[in-house]
Amino acid sequence: MRFKANNLTWNIDFVNEDKSLMNSDNGMYFGLTEYQSQKISIRTGLSKEMTRETVIHELVHCFLFSFGVCGFTSLNEEQVCNFVGSHLDKIYDITEKFMKG
Repeated sequence: MRFKANNLTWNIDFVNEDKSLMNSDNGMYFGLTEYQSQKISIRTGLSKEMTRETVIHELVHCFLFSFGVCGFTSLNEEQVCNFVGSHLDKIYDITEKFMKG
């Protein structure tokens, strides 16, 4: 599924849980956000609830990157609340569309 975040076009798709992309020496990934290719991969085989949580988690990475809020070691509570307040509706909408297929 394609979507835009701050005029950047992103793709979010399911990826087979057996793909090497979703597995590493450190364990497995439920989701993966690749900034350079603007691609989000979501592991198949998760419960509906875990899939939804993973989609939201990866979309937050995507939006942080797309709006230039990345690479920080920490954000204060107000910054987090401001970011969530500004972008939660869009993240929710994308999640709903993706979950419906």
